[in-house]
This record gives sequence, C-alpha cells and structure tokens, in this order.
Amino acid sequence: MSSRNTPFFFFLFFTVLVPYLPSAFPFLPSQIAGFNWTGVAWMMMLGVTLLYLPNLRSVAFPLWAWLPWMVYMIGALAVDFSFLGLQLTLQYLLPLLIGIVTSNFTYSEEVLLGLFKRLRWLTSAVVLLSFIYLLLFGYSPAMASLPMFLSLAASLCLGIYFLTKEIKFLVFFVLLFLFPLLNVTRMGIVAFMAIFVFHFANRNIFNKIGFGLAGLVLAIVVFNSEGFQKKTFGENGGKVNDLSVNYYDNDRFNNNGRNTWRLALEPGLAAAPVWGNGPRADYSQLMAISNNQLMEAHNDYLSVRYNYGYVGLACLLFGFGTTFLLLYGGIRATDKAIVGLLVTSTLTLFIPLLMFMYSDNILKYTIYFPNIFFAMVGIVFSIRKNGLEEGEEFENEII
Repeated sequence: MSSRNTPFFFFLFFTVLVPYLPSAFPFLPSQIAGFNWTGVAWMMMLGVTLLYLPNLRSVAFPLWAWLPWMVYMIGALAVDFSFLGLQLTLQYLLPLLIGIVTSNFTYSEEVLLGLFKRLRWLTSAVVLLSFIYLLLFGYSPAMASLPMFLSLAASLCLGIYFLTKEIKFLVFFVLLFLFPLLNVTRMGIVAFMAIFVFHFANRNIFNKIGFGLAGLVLAIVVFNSEGFQKKTFGENGGKVNDLSVNYYDNDRFNNNGRNTWRLALEPGLAAAPVWGNGPRADYSQLMAISNNQLMEAHNDYLSVRYNYGYVGLACLLFGFGTTFLLLYGGIRATDKAIVGLLVTSTLTLFIPLLMFMYSDNILKYTIYFPNIFFAMVGIVFSIRKNGLEEGEEFENEII
C-alpha cells in the first residue's frame, strides 16, 4: 500500500471520532450547517471515498454480489427522488464503496499491523471518553452505537486470543464488554456474547464447548442482574420463558416503543410489499404519526422492507450472504496468522451486524461499524487476489 493511500485510512478512523468531539469539547456547537456531527462525519468520509474511486485499477471486492442492491437503490431514487432519499442512498452505498476502494490497495503484514494499531488507539480514545462520561453522568456518549463500534475491536481481541493464547487479549475483550453491560444495551450484550461463543477463530471443539458453557453462565448472570431485569421487564422482573425472538408481540418485554413504530409502518408494508414505498418513505410516515418527533424504526429489516420492499431486502441479504460464503470458503486456505485473524474476525462480525440490524439502524450508522467492517472485507479480498507484499512479520501486539 503506497503512502498516497494513507489518508484514506486516516479519515476512516478519524471520522469515528468526529461525533465524539462535542462530548470532549463542550464549547463546540451541536450542529454544523444543519447537520449533526454524525452527519458531518459520514459525509466527510463519503467525500474522501469519492476522491479515490476514479483511480481504481484492480478491484477485488465481489462487486457482482452487491450490484443488484446498488442498482435497485439507485433505480428507486431515480423513480422517487427526494433529498432524504438521496441521503439514505448515499449512506447505504458508502460502506460498499469503501470496501471497493480498500480492495484496490495491496497490503503487507507491516501495513496490516499498522492498521490494527491505529484501531487500537482509536478504540482506546473512545473507551477513555466513554468511561469518563460513565463515571460523571452515568451513561456513555453515542450510547446506542458504542457497542457496535466496540464489537469491531472485541472480535479482533478474541481472535488474537485464540491465535496466541495470551490471556491479556481475553481481558481486553471483557473490558470492552463492560460498556454494553454497564449501559444495559441489551442487543449489545447479546451481540458480544455471540462473538464470545461463535468466533470463527475458535476451531477446537473442546474450546467451543467450554466457551459455550461460559457464555451460558454469563447469560444467566446478566439476565438476573438488576439493571437488565428492570430495563427488560420493569420493577416486577421476569423469567427466561418471558423472552422471545419476536419481541414485538411480547407483552412482557419492554421494547422501548418499537412495537408502536412497527404498527405505524404496517399499512405501508401492506400497500407496497414487493417494491416498497420509496427511499426514506419510512421517515415521512414515522414523523407524521409522532408529531415530528420520531425518525427511525430502529430495525433495518423493517426500514428496508418499507422503503424498498421484499425485492430490495432480498438484494441486500443476497449481498451479505454471498460475501459471507465467499469469505468462509477460503478460510482454510489462509497460511499467515495475521490474515487468519482478519478473516475469522471479519466473518464473526457478520453475526453482530445482522443482530444489530434487528434492533437498531446499524446500516445508517456508517462510521461506527459498516465503514470499518466493509474496509476489512475489502482488505481480505485484496489479499486473496494479490497476496501479501514483503514486510514485517506478524507480531502479537496488535490491539
């Protein structure tokens, strides 16, 4: 990877920090030109990415798997154009474009080590700021998206532990896990436990059983904790059989109003089930029923279905499913430890991604998870196609 590509990765990591700036520097305004800092960050990354697109030479990203989704979104925008629809389309396209750009670069072990270290420093900065806020105010800034971002480092930490057996990386994973636990971010808790139990770097059957049992014990402890019980079931608490995968129709489960949002979208889902109601039509509907207060359904599957119909959702899932299978198909062909770490950790991250899609808007939170995730995907495909350049050997001190 040449030095001219270094700014791309600088902005990839820097834009994660941008939304935290008002928390670190309270004198900063809450918005710039009508956009919040998250909006400023992802548009900044979009601008940087567009600068690199004209210089593509050897794209290794499986573009064919994502073309149906990309073409469908652009077609839907052309048929039903709006500013909000354009914004949504660009948000959905940005991580894919990042994957395309990173797959155009070539990498050495030294370069990969440098990228891991940058992610370490970024994660450390976010963790430190979140910890200070947690002590002072009882919550973390960007609390909903924090577990999404931390899951990236958590997957890598656990992957390094399985490769090196060094306990410190397992400790790092636990420290990252504390944030969704202390903030009682329920899907974040479940996503971290899924990473812990199902990580693809854990290939030993006895280790899998051991981590599964440990995950079960941890789940019982978390479930019976006071914070989880109150947030999930209220003052009277609940039992395990009060849980269900479909929390929308569970009267015992506190879904933070999500069932109201689903009911508000049901007429539109029924009216246009195949092709959808148009990009960002869900925003208009939710704003209308909430007196201009509510903007998100907090369920990417629901939002995509409402806006793009079953056809759009099928195109999106085809992209994810095909990419996963392509990555998984070459997992045993990896002979370098650092590449194995990247492949197994990226594969594992599909699990929290699909989980967060059910409870939140992770596809729109581009800077917190999808941008870096698809960058990792692009790097893996580049290495598959081009191999690794000569460079420094793998070291353990990555995270």
